[in-house]
Amino acid sequence: MKRLIFPLEGQSVYNRYLNLVGLASIIFSVVSVAAFYPGAMTWDSMDQLRQARAGEYTDWQPPAMAFIWSLLLNISDSPGGMLIFHYTLLWATALILFKWCIREEYRFGFLFLLLPILPWILNFQFTIWKDVGMAYAWGLAIAICIYFRDQNKFPRAAAIFVMILFVYGSLVRSNSLSASAFLMPFLAMSIFKLNTIKSTIAFMVLGCAITILAHLSVGALLQAKKTNSVSYVMFDDVMALKLRAVDVPLNFLTVQEVDAIRHCEYLNTHEIGAAFCISDEKFTSITREHYAALKAAWLESVPSNLSVYASFRVNAFLNLIRSPSLLPYYYNEFHVKNPPFTVGSETRTPSTVERLVNDFVNYSAQVAPSFFKPYAWLLASMILTLYFKVSRVFRGTSLWLLPMSGLSYVLAYLPITPAADLRYAYWLCFITTISFFALINIKSQKKTKPI
Repeated sequence: MKRLIFPLEGQSVYNRYLNLVGLASIIFSVVSVAAFYPGAMTWDSMDQLRQARAGEYTDWQPPAMAFIWSLLLNISDSPGGMLIFHYTLLWATALILFKWCIREEYRFGFLFLLLPILPWILNFQFTIWKDVGMAYAWGLAIAICIYFRDQNKFPRAAAIFVMILFVYGSLVRSNSLSASAFLMPFLAMSIFKLNTIKSTIAFMVLGCAITILAHLSVGALLQAKKTNSVSYVMFDDVMALKLRAVDVPLNFLTVQEVDAIRHCEYLNTHEIGAAFCISDEKFTSITREHYAALKAAWLESVPSNLSVYASFRVNAFLNLIRSPSLLPYYYNEFHVKNPPFTVGSETRTPSTVERLVNDFVNYSAQVAPSFFKPYAWLLASMILTLYFKVSRVFRGTSLWLLPMSGLSYVLAYLPITPAADLRYAYWLCFITTISFFALINIKSQKKTKPI
């Protein structure tokens, strides 16, 4: 009799402690978001808020997020509506996956309750960025699919909501295509109970088509003004070739401006970011009045100097993913602006809670810097993808598509790396963490159900 009682009591105590851990996570998360309300912002987010307020959109930032923001402004004129929207998506993801673990009797479901307070997720959680919106929208779509996947019939309303979340996540990042190509098959095969090579390929093509059509359609419907955002990358490319002794026609720059770019500390440190080495007014004129000349210079110089160009792009990508010898770069953002939340607004004096959260993330980066470098997450996603493919427990399942989505997303930055910021790998960090927690939980059950 004792053999039956003691294990049950031990399990009860164990579950009680885990519930307390989950409760502490919820309290910490709620207090933190209240402290950072109405949200941290940078130039990108302030520009999107400006568009949302004016109801006039450009394609420099994906207009879908600004449009949704304009609807949220009917509730509050502050940017806080978008912060709460993102926060709701994140916690809905965590709670649904936690409930899934309880239903399946997995032992480590509490890990999903820790998701919002992990330092590599907390670091940008309060920043109103399109990277964050994409990650949390897709995270909730994945959580819903995992929760309903083993049911005989996937609820129609849930399936429609999953597709809405997928499209929204695809729309808020202009380079979401490489990630959506692998995410769509997971979502679709979960809904339609399919898992074959043919269905995977078919849904990959469908995911790409939906993503492209959604971007084109929303841009047209919102009458988003064309701003030639690709000029940012093209300018980096032609300047890199110019500074490497390639004869590039740059009639739109003076000798003094080229020399200033050549000696720009930011560019020499990060390989990219030539636009930051000239005035905003000058770069704006290049994207508008001189875009045709910039495009012509790119088409003339890049194809005929592919080896030099490839070397530059590889170095820029390596700088983005940060090798073990490099320190993490721009791995958190906690600056909250004062009203009216425009580019000229001053940064608010941080509260005690804000400083504590900031210190927590900074200390974590000092203790475990690899968690704040994309290279570590790239390796982790590769290992997870391979493991899900070869493991007997997961063989024949579609779970491998999740870390593969994060892997392909960051690898797609190889030809277009815009900066060395960790934000560009946020989806990789987020989906790899979810995939790893799912693996731990599924493996915790002796008789594992395929997912």
